[in-house]
Amino acid sequence: MKIAYSKFRLLLVLSGLFFSINLSGQLMNHYWSLNFNSQSSLLSGAVVAGDGGNTSIYFNPATISEIKNGSNLSFAASLFTWGIYDFKNALGNGIHISNVSFNVQPQFLSFSYRPKNSKFAFAVSALTRMKERFDISYYNSQEIDILKSSPGLENYNVAFKYFLDYNDNWFGFAGSYDVSDRFKIGGSIFLSAAYLSYKTSTQTIAFSTSDTLWVNGVPNPAPVSEGTYSEDMKFTDYRLIAKLGFSFVREKWRFGLNITSGTLSLFSAGKEARRLQRISNITNPENNQLMPGYVIVNGLTKHDITTRIKYPFSVSFGFIHEVKGKNNRLYFTMEYFHGIKPYKLVDAPISDNITSNMIYDQLDNKDWLSIADVAKPVLNVAVGYRWEIHKNLMFLSGLRTDFNNINGADYKEYDDYNKINTTNINIYHYTGGFQFYFLKKYLLVAGGELSFGYDNNQRQLANFSDPIEYSSKNQRVLQGHLEDNMDVYYFGFNVYLSAMFKFGGNK
Repeated sequence: MKIAYSKFRLLLVLSGLFFSINLSGQLMNHYWSLNFNSQSSLLSGAVVAGDGGNTSIYFNPATISEIKNGSNLSFAASLFTWGIYDFKNALGNGIHISNVSFNVQPQFLSFSYRPKNSKFAFAVSALTRMKERFDISYYNSQEIDILKSSPGLENYNVAFKYFLDYNDNWFGFAGSYDVSDRFKIGGSIFLSAAYLSYKTSTQTIAFSTSDTLWVNGVPNPAPVSEGTYSEDMKFTDYRLIAKLGFSFVREKWRFGLNITSGTLSLFSAGKEARRLQRISNITNPENNQLMPGYVIVNGLTKHDITTRIKYPFSVSFGFIHEVKGKNNRLYFTMEYFHGIKPYKLVDAPISDNITSNMIYDQLDNKDWLSIADVAKPVLNVAVGYRWEIHKNLMFLSGLRTDFNNINGADYKEYDDYNKINTTNINIYHYTGGFQFYFLKKYLLVAGGELSFGYDNNQRQLANFSDPIEYSSKNQRVLQGHLEDNMDVYYFGFNVYLSAMFKFGGNK
C-alpha cells in the first residue's frame, strides 16, 4: 500500500490536537483557594486591615503590632479537606471522569513576640499556601469496526491517565513597628518551596484478533494501529517572596494595605522532564493510503534543564468597621494580582536527535521538551463578619471569590509550546465557625468552608465514544470529533480547628 507522505505534515499537527489534554488541577491556577489559620480562614481571608491573628505575617505584617506584650504560639490544622471534580462527557458522550482528593494536613504554625513596652513586634511562621493532588485514570476495551484496512471487528483499547501533585510551603520572618498609636508599618520575607509533579498520557490501540499477515509463508499477527502520547515532569523550586504592609486606625475604622513582591528565583532541585509521541499503522479512509508512522521522544534530568514557577506581584487593601459594639465587625479585603508574562516553566535545550531527520524538519516548534506558562491579572474580593454571641463566644463567617488566572490567557510567542492546560472554572467560597476564649489565655477556633465552581460547554478532552481511524477534518487518529459539551463541576469541603496560647504579658 502506498504511503501518503503528502499527508505527513497534517499528521504532525496532532502534537497540538490529538494529544492536547486540556485538564489540570484547578487550585494551582488560583490564588485564594486556601487560607492558613482558622480565625482568618473563617473570615474568608478578609483580614488585611487586622484581626488576622498570627497569620498577619502573611496577610499584612503591619498588623503584627496587634499582639500585646509577651509571646503567642499558634497552631492551625485543616482536620480534613475534600475536593471533588466532576467532568461530564469529558472523554466522549456519556463518558464521565471525576477526581476526589482527601487531605489531612497541618496548615499553619506561628510564633510571635512583643517585648515589654516596645514599639516592635516580631513573628516567625511555617505555612502551607497550597496543597493539591489530582489523580484520574480511565481504561476501556471494546470490539468495533474501526480499521478500514482490516475487515470485521477489531479490539479498540483506550487508556487515559492524569496526575498532578502540587505543594507550596512558605517559611517566613516578619517584624512591625508602631509609628504612632494609629499608624503601623511592617515587613516580612518568605522562603517558598514549591513542588510540582505532573504526569499525563493518552493511548489508543486498535488491532484485529482474527486477521493473519503471511510473511514468507509464515503466519504473523496483523499490524497494530496506535496513537500514544505521554509526558511527565517534576521539580522543587525555591524562591524568595517579600511583603510590605501598612495599618491605620481611626475610631471605628481600621484600614490596611499590603504589597507582595513577585518571586526571586533561587534554584530548583530534583528536575526531570520527558515527552513522547508515537503513531503507527493509520490509514486515511479518504484515499485508502497508509499514513506515515513516527516517534518523537526526549527526556532530560538535573542540570540539563532549567525549571521555575513564578508568583505574581500583588496589592491588597482592606478595612474593618465596628458595628453595634467593638466586637461586632464587618471586614472587607480586595487583592489585585498582576499578570505574569509568558515564560518557560521548563526550559530544555533544543535537540535534533529526538526523531528522524525527515520528521524533525517538519516540526513547527523544535523546542520539544520545554513547557510554557502564563497568568492573567486577577482581582479577588472577600467580605467577612464577626458577631459576638456571648462575652467569650463569637461567630465568624465570610464569602470570597477565587478567579482562575489562566482562562483565555495569551501565550504570545509561546503559543505553540507545550503547556499545562486547565479548565476555566472560577471558584467561590463560603466560610463559617466559632471563636471561643478559654481562661483568657487560650483562643480556640472551629468551623468549616464550602466551595463551588462550575463551567459548561467546554471542549472535550478526548472522544472515545464515537471513534474513527482518521479524521482529515481535525487530524485526529483512533478518536471521534471533539464536541463542546463537557461540563465541569467542583465541590470543596474543609473542616478547620486552631488554637492560640499566650505566654507572659497581658492576659
